[in-house]
Amino acid sequence: YKLFIASTCVLGIIFGGYYALNINKVFTSAAIFKLDIPDAKGISLNNGLGALANLVGVGPANAPTLPLDKITGRVFIENLDKKLNLQADTYFNTHNPNPIDPIWKSVLKRAIGWQKKFPANAQDAMWQGIVQKYSKNVLLDTTEEGSLIIMVTHEIPQRAAEIANVIMETIINITRKRKDNEQDQMLSFMSTALANSLNDLEVSQSNLKEFALKNTAMPLESFAAGSLELDILREKLNRTSELHDAVAALLLILQNKTMDQNNYLKLREKFPIVDQVEFRRILGQNEIISSWSWPELNAVDATFDTLSERKSRLESQINLSQLNAEKSGLALETYGRLEREAKIAEATYTVLIEQVKAQSMITGYRPDKTEIYEYASVPTNSTGPKQQQILALGAVLGLFVGVVLSFLLSLRRGVYYSKVSLKTAVHARLTDSISTITPLRKKSLDDLNKMLMKKPRNVLRDLAVEIHNSDTKQVVVTSLRAKLKGNDVARAIAMYMQSDSMKIAVINFSSKTKKLDINAERFSVESFFVAESAGNVLVLTPNDDLTAMELLSQKGFAKNMQSLGSTIDLLLLCADNEDATSLLRALQGQKTFHISLARTKYTKSADLAHIISLLPVQGLLHD
Repeated sequence: YKLFIASTCVLGIIFGGYYALNINKVFTSAAIFKLDIPDAKGISLNNGLGALANLVGVGPANAPTLPLDKITGRVFIENLDKKLNLQADTYFNTHNPNPIDPIWKSVLKRAIGWQKKFPANAQDAMWQGIVQKYSKNVLLDTTEEGSLIIMVTHEIPQRAAEIANVIMETIINITRKRKDNEQDQMLSFMSTALANSLNDLEVSQSNLKEFALKNTAMPLESFAAGSLELDILREKLNRTSELHDAVAALLLILQNKTMDQNNYLKLREKFPIVDQVEFRRILGQNEIISSWSWPELNAVDATFDTLSERKSRLESQINLSQLNAEKSGLALETYGRLEREAKIAEATYTVLIEQVKAQSMITGYRPDKTEIYEYASVPTNSTGPKQQQILALGAVLGLFVGVVLSFLLSLRRGVYYSKVSLKTAVHARLTDSISTITPLRKKSLDDLNKMLMKKPRNVLRDLAVEIHNSDTKQVVVTSLRAKLKGNDVARAIAMYMQSDSMKIAVINFSSKTKKLDINAERFSVESFFVAESAGNVLVLTPNDDLTAMELLSQKGFAKNMQSLGSTIDLLLLCADNEDATSLLRALQGQKTFHISLARTKYTKSADLAHIISLLPVQGLLHD
C-alpha cells in the first residue's frame, strides 16, 4: 500500500493547494504609537509638605493607565461603529437574521423533536457576532518600550488599514479626554478642599480666641502654679500629721502617768520626730536632745488641740487647691486641643494652597507627548491563510487517510503481510522460500531433468526427505495465489525424486488447465492417459472427455486413486486456489502428505485456514 499512501498524500497536497488558492485571503495592517501616560502628575512639595499631602489624600498620584481589556469590550466597539459602520461590514457582521438550516440538519432536528424554546434577539445576536469577530481579528499588544501595537485583519486591505487608524485615533482621544477630565476634577476637588480648610482654620482660630477671653491666655502657667501650691500644702499636711500623732502619743503617756525612761525610748523609737527641734519648740522644751523632761499635761493638751485645728485647716485648703488644679487641667486640655486643631488646619491650608497652585499650573499647561510611530498602511501581501501550512496539513491528512484506508483494505483483504505471520499460521514442519525453484516454472520434464542435474535444489531435497519420512504414497500440492502453480512444484518434485526403482505420477486437477490432445499411440494407466513422460515420471490426464477437476465429482474417484496407487509408487496431486479446496475435500480420510504454496500480500488467511482444516500442511513454500 505504499503507492496508495503516496497517492493519497499527493491528492491531499493537490486539494490543499486548491483550497489555499480559492479560499478568501486576509490582510493584516498594524499601527504603532505611544500614549502620553507620565509616571506622576503634580509638582513635588518640599519641606515635608509632600508627606502631609499624602496624609490628607491630595499628594502626587499615579497617572491613569489605558485599560486594554475595555478596548475590546462591547461599549468601545459600539462607539467605533459610529465611525466604521461595522454593522454593514460583512466580514465582521456574519449574522443571518433568517437562517435556513441545511436539509440534513432540518431532518435531524425534526427526527429528534428539536424545538427552539427561546428565540434569540436579532440585534443582540448580531452584536455578539460582531464582538466575537472583532476579538479574533483585532489584536492589541505592547512593546518592551511601552509602545502600543494595533493589528487588524480583514479581507479588504484598505479596510484593515482604515480600522487600525480609527482605533488608534479613538484610543488617543479617549486618553487625552480622560487625562483632561481628571486634571479638571482634581483642580475642582482641591479648590473645594482649600475653601473647607480655610473655613476650618478660621473656626479654630476663633475658638482659640474665645477660650483666651473666657479663661486665660496662659493656661499652662496657671496649671503649673496650682500644682506647685498643692504640693506645698500636701507637704505641710504631712508634717503636721506627724507632729499631731507624736503629741497624741505623748498626751496618752502623761494621762496614764507612765513617765519613765522606757516609755520615752519607745516614744522616740516610734516617733523619731520627738528628738527634733521643731517638736520640742512647740512644747516649750529644751532644744538640747540629751536633756529630756516631761512637759506639763495642760501644755501638751493645748498643743494637741492646736495641731488638730491646723490639720483640719490644711486638709480643707488641699481640697480647694485640688479642685482649682483640676479646673486648670481641664482648661489646659481644652486649650491644647484648640491649639492643635488650629495648627492642623493651618498645615492643611498651607498644603492645599501649594497643591492648588501646582495643579493650576498643570491644568493651564497641558503638554501632549503622544507619539505616532507608524500609521496603518494598506498591506500588499496577504497574511493568511498560510499556504505552506495548508499544503503541509493536506499532506498530513492525505497520509492519515491513506494509512487508515490501507489498514481497512488490508483487513478486508485478509491476507498475510509478512512471512512470520504466514509461518505462525501454518505451523508446518518444513518451511522454505519458493524463490530457488521459480526458474523451474512451465518447463518440460526433459528440461527439468537437465536443470536439476545441472543444479540441484535444496528445497526439493528437504521435501523428498519429509515425504519419505511420512511413509505415504500420495502427495498433494496446493497453491494459493503463489507465483508458482502446484503443477510446477509437483513436476519438479517428481523429477527430483524419480529413480529406477520408483515410479512417480503427476495429476493436475486445476480447472484452468488446458485439455491436452491425446494421440491414439499414447498408452494409458488405469483410467488415465499419459500426457507426458520422462524416465519413470508420468504426467497423467483423464482418458475420458472429463477434466481432472470434473473427475473429482465421479463416484469412483476414490477407487480410481486406490487402483492407480497399486501401479504407481508415488502419486503427486496438485490444484490451485479454489480447486485446491475441492481436491482436499475429495482426499479427506486418506493418508496424504500436504505441501502448500503461499504468497505474502496475496494469500488470504481464510483460504489458508480452510485448507489446513481439511488437511494439515506438512510443507510450506512461500514467496
